[in-house]
Amino acid sequence: MKKLAYIKDISTGIETISYEHVNIAYPLHTHIGHIVFGIVTDGIVGVQIDRQECLCHSGEIFSIAPDVPHAIYPASDFYSMISICVPQRDSIEKELNIIKRDIIGNPELEISIADMAEKVHISPYHMIRKFAGENGLTPHKFQMQCRIRKAQELLEQGVKVIDVAAAVGFCDQSHLCRVFKKQVGISPEEYSKSAILYKPEGK
Repeated sequence: MKKLAYIKDISTGIETISYEHVNIAYPLHTHIGHIVFGIVTDGIVGVQIDRQECLCHSGEIFSIAPDVPHAIYPASDFYSMISICVPQRDSIEKELNIIKRDIIGNPELEISIADMAEKVHISPYHMIRKFAGENGLTPHKFQMQCRIRKAQELLEQGVKVIDVAAAVGFCDQSHLCRVFKKQVGISPEEYSKSAILYKPEGK
């Protein structure tokens, strides 16, 4: 039986994702402020990091640094895997971090490329290329990723999917559902049911 479950430790911010007999593929994306460790327990997982690809078999481990573009895909009919996302503070101040922080803080806002470029005093074309070079994704793709991240947090708080869609800047619920499933691997409703929040006593 296919199964995907999320466990989030609220006190540390560490997220554990358990994949059991799935064939989910994730397109090129990054993890903001998290280092990722993947442990393949069954089947074969293909991992593309930047432009390099490798196959991880059962019993093998891979890691991905923050802000590094990567894709995950099944290299066998099905795979099982445990993924651990550990928060890591970015100690390197990059030139376009001011734009990155704006998007992370308010992913639901429509910020034009022209406004972003004006803020850092460079041309829109140069800004897009430089942002992608620093963060692994174009500003638009980065914003979509941040919107889904915020959607996950709201779903964990029990907010209804239709209200989440409006809160994170999607035009409607179906648009949210399409992007959410593409990035997370399951629908918002499935995520709400599978996400487990762990908080130690006394915290």
